[in-house]
Amino acid sequence: MKVFLINPNSGVVEKNWAYKRFCAPIAPMGIGYMAAVLEKDGFEVRVVDQFASKISVEAVIGLVRKERPRVVGFSALTPVVPDIKRMAASIRECDNECVIVAGNIHATCFPEEMLSGGAADVVVRGEGEMTMLELCRNIRDGKPLRGVKGISYIEEGDVAHAPDRELIGDLDTLPFPAWHLFDIKNYADTPMVAVSKMPLFPVLASRGCPYRCYYCSQDKVYAEVRYRDPNCVLDEMEYFNRSLGVGYFGFSDAYFPHDEKTGIEFCRLLIKRGLHKRIRWCTETRVDKVSPELLACMKRAGAQLIMYGIEVGNAGILQSLDKGTTLEEARRAVEYTRKAGILTFGLFMIGLPGETRETCRETLRFAQSLNTDIAKFNIAVPYPGSRFFEEYGRELARRYPERFTSWADWSHFGGELVFSPLAMNSRQLRRFQREAMVKFYIRPGVIFRNLIKGTVTIPNLFFGGVWVIFLFLSGVFGRAKKESL
Repeated sequence: MKVFLINPNSGVVEKNWAYKRFCAPIAPMGIGYMAAVLEKDGFEVRVVDQFASKISVEAVIGLVRKERPRVVGFSALTPVVPDIKRMAASIRECDNECVIVAGNIHATCFPEEMLSGGAADVVVRGEGEMTMLELCRNIRDGKPLRGVKGISYIEEGDVAHAPDRELIGDLDTLPFPAWHLFDIKNYADTPMVAVSKMPLFPVLASRGCPYRCYYCSQDKVYAEVRYRDPNCVLDEMEYFNRSLGVGYFGFSDAYFPHDEKTGIEFCRLLIKRGLHKRIRWCTETRVDKVSPELLACMKRAGAQLIMYGIEVGNAGILQSLDKGTTLEEARRAVEYTRKAGILTFGLFMIGLPGETRETCRETLRFAQSLNTDIAKFNIAVPYPGSRFFEEYGRELARRYPERFTSWADWSHFGGELVFSPLAMNSRQLRRFQREAMVKFYIRPGVIFRNLIKGTVTIPNLFFGGVWVIFLFLSGVFGRAKKESL
């Protein structure tokens, strides 16, 4: 039986050339694992990473029409739900026997809306590999959907929810992701993690997170923390390095290393295998999880870049996020990392509950003082599954359901943002985000440092400069237009 697994492209991204250039694709790990589980069980699996390949919707539908899979599965992140709905409708027109399945965080949070809105015939909730496997077996064998744990589906005109499925106890029982089904060249340029012309693929050492940060929805899918054997993780990295030529890996954990002891042991095992001579890797971790000793080991083991969720520059706002870190810990972590010779990437947010223009300026000043090699300033969004959504998003979703079923304004390139704090509006937040990017990056020292370190290429520097000028001019013209009205 044929199964198609699709990672949809976003129509919003396609409309914006800067997003298309700098929002580089990372191979979708969930689809990679699911494809491997299905293939191991004898299913004929095809992966279509539309976001990476940039093929048109018409081309995707053409593949479905030509190959007539029995099941089409979509990875349903919030921004692509409108695109999934359009493709689902087209698939039904050309093959009404095809079963359309949606999984991932948005489908898990909104199964009723996905099913009643026509985006899917079945929703796979939560951790999906074993659920999808059993679902496909039942479809292949002509068995009813009833009894398959972890799904939601239409039964006699109503949405039915099967009981939740238990989480996978031992992650090492899963086969390695089926990266051989992906087009490797689509993942060879990732400017946001300082990678150019080298295939980068994700690797996972754990699922879940023991922390419950206010803005994060990870525990909606992975309610418990489970860790892989580090030797199994290294087996996977070595296998794909030798079989597919993958020379760069990015850890997709909530944070990795998980602590100093296990991090040093992982690096020791990696060096013992000689992998540090053949691969480089990057990771995201918490600012309170690193030490000079750990970072020195990571550098020797081939770590090239560390992303830190620093979030904000105001101590009060940071405390309200329940992250459990401090500004001083962030300062020390960046300093230690720089001394170890590892690139730093600061992740910041603006527009959280309680924010004002002054707290946003504090975040920018703090980011400039840390002087990370790369910085990103995101406007905070109450994504489904987070406590942020439970506190603010649910009421907004009730009043403006179209915003949360389509997330039409998620990219904030038009209209009102999904959420703005009381002291700021959408226009002010968008303007400040532009200002933060300009003031952080358009500094001679920063430009020179990034060129020397190779964190940006000359073409990306050029296109980034054009984009900054565009943002500046759009802000000027926007203010002029507003003042003339």
